[in-house]
This record gives sequence, C-alpha cells and structure tokens, in this order.
Amino acid sequence: MIFVEIRDLTKIYRTSYGIDIKALNGVNVTVEKGEFLGLLGESGSGKTTLIRILRGAERFDHGFVRVGDVKVTPDSPPDEYSKLMRKTAIHLQRSFGLWSETVLENVIRALRWTYTGIETLPPPGSGEYEKLAEEALQILELVGLRERASLWAIALSGGEKQRLILARQIAKKPEVLLLDEPVTMTCPRTRQEVVRALRRINDLGITIIMASHMPEMHRKLCDRVVWLDKGVVVKEGKPNYVLTKFLSKLERPLPRPLKPKHVMPVLRARNVTKKYKIVPLGEVFTLKEANLESRRGEVTALLGPSGSGKTVILRLMAGLELPDSGEILVKSGRRWTDITKLGEESMRVRQEIGILHQEFALPYWAKVIDLFAARLGLKSWDVIQRAIERAKELGIDVKVLDALHRIAELPEEETRAKLEELGFTMDIIKELFPVLPAEFVKSQVKDLLKALRLPEDVLYRRSYELSGGEQVRVALALALVSKPSILLLDEPFGDLDPITSRSAANAVKNVVSSLNVSVLLVDHQLRFVEESCHKGIVIDNGAILYKGPIKASLRFYKKNVLKV
Repeated sequence: MIFVEIRDLTKIYRTSYGIDIKALNGVNVTVEKGEFLGLLGESGSGKTTLIRILRGAERFDHGFVRVGDVKVTPDSPPDEYSKLMRKTAIHLQRSFGLWSETVLENVIRALRWTYTGIETLPPPGSGEYEKLAEEALQILELVGLRERASLWAIALSGGEKQRLILARQIAKKPEVLLLDEPVTMTCPRTRQEVVRALRRINDLGITIIMASHMPEMHRKLCDRVVWLDKGVVVKEGKPNYVLTKFLSKLERPLPRPLKPKHVMPVLRARNVTKKYKIVPLGEVFTLKEANLESRRGEVTALLGPSGSGKTVILRLMAGLELPDSGEILVKSGRRWTDITKLGEESMRVRQEIGILHQEFALPYWAKVIDLFAARLGLKSWDVIQRAIERAKELGIDVKVLDALHRIAELPEEETRAKLEELGFTMDIIKELFPVLPAEFVKSQVKDLLKALRLPEDVLYRRSYELSGGEQVRVALALALVSKPSILLLDEPFGDLDPITSRSAANAVKNVVSSLNVSVLLVDHQLRFVEESCHKGIVIDNGAILYKGPIKASLRFYKKNVLKV
C-alpha cells in the first residue's frame, strides 16, 4: 500500500541576493507502508529540502505531498501542514536541541508532549512520571542509551546526542520517521548501534525515509534508494544498483602530502589534564595527562569512539578551553608560547590556529561574506593590536581581552552564553574586533572557495540558504581563510557525501602541501582519515593508548577499541 506520495514536487528558493534556486524540480516518489527508503545525492542535491517538505516544515511551489490521509499542496492552509507534522517526526543533521536535564527526562518530556500536547515534566514521584519513565527507558534501550539515562544531556558526546534526539523523535510515535544524516559524527561502533536501533524501529511497522551520504547506511538499512541530483530524481532502485552508479562519479584521491623530515613540532601538549563536573552528577569526564605533538606539514588523526575525549583535546589545543594542569605550547618563529597563559603573547600566537568546530552551527541570518569578514577580523594581527588599544581605553585588562578573543571563536550560542556569564553582550566583540571590508574579503577567499567546490555567489547567501553540505564547506573555509599554520578540524567530513568528502579531503591535502600547515583532525570516516593522514593517536576514556603511523594506528583502534 502506498503510504507516502510525492507528485511533481517543485521548490524554488528566492534568495536574498536576487537569484532563484530550484532546489526540487518535478520530483515524483512513492513509499510503501513500512518501507525503509533512502535518499542519496551530493551536498545541495535537495535531500534535506525534501525531508523538510515531508515534515510539513517547508512550503513548496508546485505539486503535492500525501502522507496517509493527509494531503498538502502549495495552497493548503496552515492547519493541513500541522496535520502533516503530527504524522511525522524528524531527526535533523547536526541538530542538538536538547533540554538541560537528564537523558531520561528529555525523553519523558517528548512522551508527555505526545500524550498531552505539553512538553513539560510531570511531578517527580507521581504515577504519571513513573509510567512515562518506564516507557522512556524502553525507548532509550532501543537506541542504546539506557545506561546513560541518569546523565545530563549536556554531558553526552556528539554521537550520543544524536541518538538521544532519535529517541525523542521515536517518543512522538510517528507514522513516518524522517532522518536527515542520523549518524553524523558517530564512530563505527556507535553507527552500528544506530543501525540496529533503526532496524528495530522499522520492524515496528514505522515507515522510514532517510537522507544519508553514507553508502553503508543505505546498504544495511534501505529497501530502496532514490538518487537526487540538482533537485531531480536521477535513479531509483535497489541500494547496490543505485550506489554503484552514484559512486562512479568519485574523483581519484590525491596522494597524501609528503611527510616532512627533520621538522620540529609546532604544537605540543605536555601532561595536560582536564576534568568536567556537572552538578549534581559530579565528575563526568577526565582527560588523563595527555602528551602529544604535531609537526608542520603533518596531518594527525585523533582516533576514538564517541565520548572518548577527542573534541576536548582539540578545544584545549586551540586555547578555547584551559586545562586543569599541563601546558599547551605553540611555536611561532623560534619561540614557544604556553597559550594556557592569558595575555597579549597568547593572542599573537593563537592567530596561527584555525579551528572547525563539531557543533559549528552558522548564525541563521548571517551573510556568508560577513562571516568571513568577522573571522578575518579575529585573526588579523592589525585588528588585534587595535583591540588591545581600544581595551585600554575601555578599562579592560589584556587578560580579559584575551578571554573575550577566545570566546569569540566558539560556536555562536556558546559565545553568547559565556559572554553573558562575564556580564558582556555580543556588542563588545563587534566593538573590539570589527569586520574587514568586503572587497578585501573577496580577494582572500576566491581561491579557497574554488578548492572547496563552492560557487563565488555563496558569499552573498545567508546561512539558512545553504544546504547542509555547503554549510560544512563554508565552515571549513572559515577555518582556513586566515591561512593558519595550525589547523584543527572536528568532523570535517561528517556531513558530506562520498563525492564531496573526497573533494574536501583533496582540498585539505592541497592546503597542507601549499601552505605547509600542521593539521590535527577528528573524524569517524576512516576511509578518508587513512588517505589524508600521516599519523594517528588513539584515545579512549580520556587516555591516550597508542601513537604511530596512520595504518598501524587504525589497526590498533579497530582491534583494541572498536573490537572489530
């Protein structure tokens, strides 16, 4: 029985810079009741747009969508779209909208919304609370998080947060579950847990439509795959047939950059420790005396399962978190600087570091060119020197200025929260570190955009007008735009399809070769890690277990940590 029907679906985005983008162009797809359908395509092909339309969160220009007995057209009133939302639940890529409560309570809230329409917690100890808690634990068992039920959601790793979001969607008891890159940022072990969970959910009779760039996800889960390209259905059929056609477009990998010989380290961690405590749960993570280094022209991968401490290390190495003990040393010229010490010298040295965050969410309304202008302002020594003088005029100590400078490099929501803790607003960042002129910005980014397969007109789009893959590539470009000598990348390939991932991996290799940078990266796409990196560092439960050449490190990781 056909349960989901999409006919002649067309969606046009009317951009803020006056150019229309046809995201979907006459799409026709049907889905059987209980079927697991995969959506495949390069970044920007229309997968996320189609998922959002099926959810009822996006209006369209032509055609119709039907889910069960609910049919919507471009002229349908808002209440018809609301009916569509009640039929579906959605898991969005790199979305971390969670309550600052326990894992269990996040699911209880979603269940209560399903039953009452109000997403609040019932009184603890009440019969309603106990009943919902029992059901919530069953859902957490389904996604492999039952043992984390009492932990605060904020303490979860990126992969664990993804599974908690999935649990919350299941709690809404949808007839159709919509998944947009459900295993982004998850290690192979966690990915397998999600695969098992999705199979169990599908076995319950829930129709699932999944957009994923990972061939393995389609092979393991889908009954059928639809390949979208530039908003048009190119192929559909059994997973192996469609995937073979799709992957034939994969460009050849560039050779790994030549490993530097007799080059001294430029980034070094010595006996670094860090404990995270969340009231009332006490200690939730400890980084244990980490010692590591990276050399100019060398690409090093941090290998470890979700929650092992990889992101913690990257943030410490960038100076965005301060360790409890130990040193983070950056070499500039002949001099080593410990960037755990706040001050002017640390500000000067840290301009050499670029970072791509795991939770990099670009400001929704921001123009891309303005993001580049702001980033170049933060990393320009001329701007930093003027900021030091302006801070003196405002009576701001240089150590406080350095703290503000570091905070400005965090994801926007985290920046706002930390500024509020210090009694500041975003206005202080704009005053101290003004954006640079547009013409200068364009001259700095032209070649970089080309290397990352981004059109030049992307500069004039707003963040919400970018596809998920385009957002990742823009975020990567932001990390590279200041031509750093040290580049820290947290999940650079996480949201990208294999074709774009290969292109991004080749772009990183070109950057390493041409700029002779030191790269420290985290990524669970082991295929691209192996072809891009010289060395590996294996970490689990906050402890470094192994260091060595990349192939040996991957063997150790798979055998001793993943146990595969």
